[in-house]
Amino acid sequence: MLVLLVLLASQMVFLVPSLWSQHQAEGAALQRVQKSQLQAAVRNIEPENLAVAKELIGNKLTGLTLSDAQGKILVRVGDVPEMVEIYPQGGAEVISNKSGTVDTAWRLDGAKESTLWALVRLDKSSVFKRTISRTVSYLLVAVSISIAGAMVALITAARFYINPLNNLVKMLRESREASEGNIPDPIEYSETEDIDPLADEFNSLIEAQKKAARQVKVKQQYLEFAAHHDPLTHLPNRLMFEDALKGTIADAMTGQLNFAVFLVDLDNFKFFNDQYGHLVGDKMVAEVGNRLRTMMRDQDLVARLDGDEFVVIQKDVDNRAAAEEVAKRLMSVATQPYEYRGFTLKASVSVGISCYPQDVNSFEDADALGEEIVNNASVALQESKSNGKNQYQLFNESMRSRLTARLRLEQDLKLALQEGQFEVYFQPKININTRAITGSEALVRWKHPTNGYISPEIFVPVAEEAGMIIELGEWILRTACKATYELQQSGYPGLNVAVNISAVQFTDGNLLPLVNKALKDSKLNPEYLELEITESAVMHDPEEVINSLHQLSEFGMRLAIDDFGTGYSSLAYLKRFPVDTLKIDRAFITDISNDNDDVAIVAAVLGLGKHFNMKVVAEGVEDEEQLQFLKAQGCDIAQGFYISKPMNIIDYREWLERWPYGVEGTKRLEDLHNDMPKASGSDFA
Repeated sequence: MLVLLVLLASQMVFLVPSLWSQHQAEGAALQRVQKSQLQAAVRNIEPENLAVAKELIGNKLTGLTLSDAQGKILVRVGDVPEMVEIYPQGGAEVISNKSGTVDTAWRLDGAKESTLWALVRLDKSSVFKRTISRTVSYLLVAVSISIAGAMVALITAARFYINPLNNLVKMLRESREASEGNIPDPIEYSETEDIDPLADEFNSLIEAQKKAARQVKVKQQYLEFAAHHDPLTHLPNRLMFEDALKGTIADAMTGQLNFAVFLVDLDNFKFFNDQYGHLVGDKMVAEVGNRLRTMMRDQDLVARLDGDEFVVIQKDVDNRAAAEEVAKRLMSVATQPYEYRGFTLKASVSVGISCYPQDVNSFEDADALGEEIVNNASVALQESKSNGKNQYQLFNESMRSRLTARLRLEQDLKLALQEGQFEVYFQPKININTRAITGSEALVRWKHPTNGYISPEIFVPVAEEAGMIIELGEWILRTACKATYELQQSGYPGLNVAVNISAVQFTDGNLLPLVNKALKDSKLNPEYLELEITESAVMHDPEEVINSLHQLSEFGMRLAIDDFGTGYSSLAYLKRFPVDTLKIDRAFITDISNDNDDVAIVAAVLGLGKHFNMKVVAEGVEDEEQLQFLKAQGCDIAQGFYISKPMNIIDYREWLERWPYGVEGTKRLEDLHNDMPKASGSDFA
């Protein structure tokens, strides 16, 4: 359409002036003919006979007014125009026009050389009709030529542009469809040179898109790898292990296949890191992971779960004996020594094993089965560590029973915290020399609604592992401080209390605010509170514990190391601890009367206490002979059943009232011991 309009407009540029020129020429010719005819008619006619000029009125000359040179009208016939001024020179001036006519004034030569003026009206409709007819003809011809030109242009465009472009688009679409949503391959197109640049541009865009897609794919692959692999060992991480375990379980359930899960944990890795540094520790973890990976088959999986813990999925394990052989190989390759930066490194590992289908019950639910088999391996791993480490353990039903009991115990602990089933018991401590009461140790007791009293040795480790020891420890501390302050107000002003602090509370980072709040709420002076932490807990993270101990000491509290001699002793750390008291474990006191080794250990601890200006407390004193021996050795404070069993606050208050030495120490214990009533309560120390 655009081509047609352009062609038509271009022709009109030439046709319109031509048609106008022809129209003007025909009009001028008509005037010349009519003027010549009128001139011929009046040339030889006398003025008085000019009336014959009426015969001149015809189709073309529709009106006439003749006048002489003086302006006298000689003839006036037809549809004459209005009178106008006739210029002396005469001429063909148009006076006025009506539709299809033209008015003109002519100068004529009359008879006897007279001059006549003719004012005529000419009918030019025939000229207009011919012009219109000619215009229509020319227009039709122009339209035809334009249509023909447009058709030629359309055919040419279709042949050399539209069809090649459609073919190009069709090829691109087919390439896109063949790629199934991916980036299409470049196309080869040479049908016409006019489309080649466009095809090249498409191919360039495709190449740029492919390049960008490759970069995105590389980034996606990296992110995918990082999301499913451990950055240190490049082994699969926990997320990938869980997916692999689900797939293994699905294959095992449908194909009746056997497999085993091995949890591998480095023993004492914390101390290894402390001794050699984290860089060497990371190297140890990476080396162990690489060794485990190289010994396993491609169909098996080795993953790093967390820290120093690995997991192995071994497929096609026919029986438990085969699983044991795999565990032995795992331990063998993991514990081989190797050199690194001048160090000879050797790992010690513990392994827990759970086999499918022997060790599981959840055969219908794949998710529950996966959780069960991993939990079973974890229980077996804890069993191997409890039995001395550097060994493997196969899960068995007795472990399952212990696991069930532990889970039940954990649930009961949560309920006990909510319902207030715990009590604080107090075991008195005396000055060995004066027999004066110095204070007590606060001990937690749990009276289960159905099982009765449960030993702290059973439920405290569970509370620590389950994360409930923080809440329980806060309650014990607050209760002990409040009870001690009330006893001080009742007539025992110098009475103090010792409260055991779990290693978990030290690493929690909130111990000082917790203790500060307990003292503030109870109004107990900090100097009457002694915090006890076991030696093994102290050595768990010495540097962090040292910082915490200094903060507590600066706050005014007394600090004690409980069960000294049973943990990982380190005299180098001991001299850095701001500790006020060492407590000798009951294990060294029980046979002190007849065991020279225990005597030597007690003497050594007393010597350390004296050297570091610390008081020494002997736990587990059960008779007068032990008490006298400790007195002779210079021990400061005694605690044990010979003095009193742990008591609840009511019995403790009554005991204080009956204690003959009070806080002054004025009477011999041996004279009144048989008369002292024993406090009621649990036998647990």
